[in-house]
Amino acid sequence: MIKKLQLVTSLCLFAISFNGFSQRYLTETFSSVSVTSNVIYGVNVSVISGAPAADSLKMDVYQPVNDSIAARPLVLVFHTGSFLPRVANGQPTGSKKDSAIVEMCTQFAKRGYVAVAPDYRLGWNPISSSVDVRTNTLLNAVYRSIQDAKNCVRYFKSDKANLNIYKIDTSKIAIGGLGSGGYIALAYASLTQDSEINISKFLDNTQTPPVPYVNQALSGNIDGTNSTGSLNIGNFPNHTSTINMAFNIGGAVGDSSWIQAGEVPIVGMHCTKDQNAPYKTGAVVVPTTGDFVVEASGSYDVLRIVNKAAINNNQIFKSSLFNDVYTTRANSLNDGYEGLFPIVTPAPGANMSCTGLNANPQTEQGSPWDWWSEATFIAQYNGYSGTTNGSVANCLQLTSNPGQSGTKGRLYIDTIQGYLNPRIVCALGLAGCVPNPAGINEKAAVSDITIFPNPSSTEINFSAKGSNTIKSVELYDVTGRMVKQIVGLNTQTYTIQREGLSTGLYITKIQLNKGSISKKIILE
Repeated sequence: MIKKLQLVTSLCLFAISFNGFSQRYLTETFSSVSVTSNVIYGVNVSVISGAPAADSLKMDVYQPVNDSIAARPLVLVFHTGSFLPRVANGQPTGSKKDSAIVEMCTQFAKRGYVAVAPDYRLGWNPISSSVDVRTNTLLNAVYRSIQDAKNCVRYFKSDKANLNIYKIDTSKIAIGGLGSGGYIALAYASLTQDSEINISKFLDNTQTPPVPYVNQALSGNIDGTNSTGSLNIGNFPNHTSTINMAFNIGGAVGDSSWIQAGEVPIVGMHCTKDQNAPYKTGAVVVPTTGDFVVEASGSYDVLRIVNKAAINNNQIFKSSLFNDVYTTRANSLNDGYEGLFPIVTPAPGANMSCTGLNANPQTEQGSPWDWWSEATFIAQYNGYSGTTNGSVANCLQLTSNPGQSGTKGRLYIDTIQGYLNPRIVCALGLAGCVPNPAGINEKAAVSDITIFPNPSSTEINFSAKGSNTIKSVELYDVTGRMVKQIVGLNTQTYTIQREGLSTGLYITKIQLNKGSISKKIILE
């Protein structure tokens, strides 16, 4: 089910050379990170133990060490786990301390973000024989997690307005998640109206007349700001829950009709053969039983809809240049849907003997970026279950992630970061977002200016045509870093000397008196 996520095949595990330089947000510019653990960001009503009871909501905050910036962008990363506690869900993942979450947040912080790994309220009934109970309890679990996510965003806005401990720029916030966390991020971005949780698929038809599975009189509003119901405590109600973008790694959205024009841009990275969360639109099932829970739409259909002309929420990405190997790989697979990275994992290998009696077939990889201590998981599972079946539980996890290890997981996470970060930079309006020359009329460029030689090994010459004059010239590398800028010009010709620039692809933006032109150039 909503277990975890997946990303890239072995063919997609790219490494990129940054030619010895770094740029904040796009590459790792800080060598060390500080982590403040178990910060309480709110209190709300949990049902995990059966009877509703107030419980603290906690998060880990990752910050770059020796950072002088007074207002930093914020990235929230929500963990996987099928909305059940780690180990109790039969999995070695399901908390803010998951290896993949720690690695994601560490990499974000080293790039200059403040990164946050929040826990959120868990609990639903996957083993009920009633599909209504399964759907009802899961939908309510997702609803509570959305409230918690919005609560966490408001916590930082309250902090900014008061103590300003974390030095956040609250106008620049991205949220995302792995597996179940991806469900949270997509729902946060798209579930914006009460009517959207009252569509027919989310009505309890065992009652006459049918009633919504989510009773807002008990559970509170979508933002979780009111305390009118017995299952919600409003936190920081005087602040907004506004964000700038969302990203999903292997999750899905409860219903594709939730996606509407005017919502935040979305990035989706998803294994094309994910058996736990549909890549397109399909059934979400209980992993251990295969029982149907609800139909949901994964990254392919989410990004297909987001990119529709009538919605077009990813226009910021279409207007930006991404000329990296990760984008090249994604664009070879994503049918032109900007923001979608299809992950093609290796085919399942040989069966594994997990029960001691029967061979268990390997399945399509679900979350190759996850890794865990097998000895720890086995011991914890034995302690939780009161059995000696921990080795079997661990073996079953390996059927969908054979060869799990820190080395393997980090390679996938490097790919996630490589595709995702340039898009976060553009969505949040950070330095390094380069205009996309694909939107430029190349015939007009040819008629207005000549750039030669291209490729070049020494210098680049610009010659304006007709009545055009060159006002300024900018040169960007493939990460979006400006490497040269010449302003105050008023000439028909200009020459840029190479002066130590590394071999590779660059983008030049030329401002003319009659508009601007962007062109690709190559230094040999």
